[in-house]
Amino acid sequence: MNSKPFSLLVAAVFAGGLLTGFAVPRLVASWGDGPGELVIVSGVEDGEGGARQALIDLWNETHPERPARIHLIAGSADVQHDAMVRFAKGEEEVEADILNLDVTAVAEFAEFGYIADWPSRQVPRQLLSTLLEKPRESCFHDGRLWALPFNTDAGVLFAHRDGPGQPTVHTWEQIAARGSNLPGPSGNPAAAYAGQLDDYEGLTVNALEALWAVETEKTGSVADTPLGVSADPAIWSEAVARLYGRNGPGRVVDPASTTYQENETTAAFLEKRIVFMRNWPVAYRTLVETTDQQATVTASSIGMTPLPGPAVLGGQNLAVVAGSAHADDARELIEFLASEPSQRLLMQVGGFAAATSATYDRTEIKATHPYAATVRAAVESSRQRLPTPFYPRFSEEVRVLVAEIKADGKVPPDLEKRLQAAAEGRLSPR
Repeated sequence: MNSKPFSLLVAAVFAGGLLTGFAVPRLVASWGDGPGELVIVSGVEDGEGGARQALIDLWNETHPERPARIHLIAGSADVQHDAMVRFAKGEEEVEADILNLDVTAVAEFAEFGYIADWPSRQVPRQLLSTLLEKPRESCFHDGRLWALPFNTDAGVLFAHRDGPGQPTVHTWEQIAARGSNLPGPSGNPAAAYAGQLDDYEGLTVNALEALWAVETEKTGSVADTPLGVSADPAIWSEAVARLYGRNGPGRVVDPASTTYQENETTAAFLEKRIVFMRNWPVAYRTLVETTDQQATVTASSIGMTPLPGPAVLGGQNLAVVAGSAHADDARELIEFLASEPSQRLLMQVGGFAAATSATYDRTEIKATHPYAATVRAAVESSRQRLPTPFYPRFSEEVRVLVAEIKADGKVPPDLEKRLQAAAEGRLSPR
């Protein structure tokens, strides 16, 4: 997106009530924690158009006495997590006030004292009431509020449209069936489907969604278990086979997807090497913006539907670093960024999924996001990954188990014990 249309769009959003629409109680409060700069440590923005920076610019215009800036860190979700731990411990040169955490990290960072909770007298109850239930729940740990959403997320299914009247829901059987109706080996599409199967958090997400989908198909729902996922060997066996396309006809899953993260999957879909892809809603904006220059697909030729089963709740939550010298001001900035006007801008300009319910009902959002209702439904029906302080260890064990089942063709008999040990931060008993 070039800078002129972007600046005009941001100006239009601001003029449409963004400045006056904020329900931030201390909009012109004095600099209570002393002079300084509020530093937000965040992963590189996934959305289009620099929407997050636009919000920081607005904050700085209205709060010149306490400016903020985003300090970016690059890399995968796993790399960013490790960097966030270092910033929380004060092991980096930059002194952080706010961390933009993956939703899975809230329990860990709260449990180990890396972040500070909201004092009970300062809990923004009105703002919390505007949030969708699943993003709101992800901000709590042990009954206390530790964060607020910068944006939410949930996995969705993208499809190349063959014509009008496309289905609003695709089953896995329909996806797999496309694998037997593809052109020759040298033609496009080369496979029916791709997700993210590289060895990082994306593989865990895809595995959990496959497990939940298979369980839903077998039992009609996903059971609430202490581990957040079934330990039934039959479900694991079928889910892993589905991940790699071993239980379908023809070329179901792109074999190259074992090296795919989100960007690689988007590129494969854009180049029409796959018919379907599992990705996050922000990919829609990426595809549309890219096609302005490459013209390989058009917005009308792309369909977005829910996944065949429950999606993983994604997104990032903003939390105050424990011991920040500007804790109260950091909380006010977080409330500003989590409020409905900010969420509206993030969705309209950046393509992020908004955490606030009212955003999805706005005319301008429906106009720029024809699949807003799909995104909202995906978030509302999503499931959280296991909220354990040892989530990185648990996620690693899920990936190890997937690799073993893929290689051996059978489920380890100690699967449940290994998952339990990982959830408690213990080494695997193997």
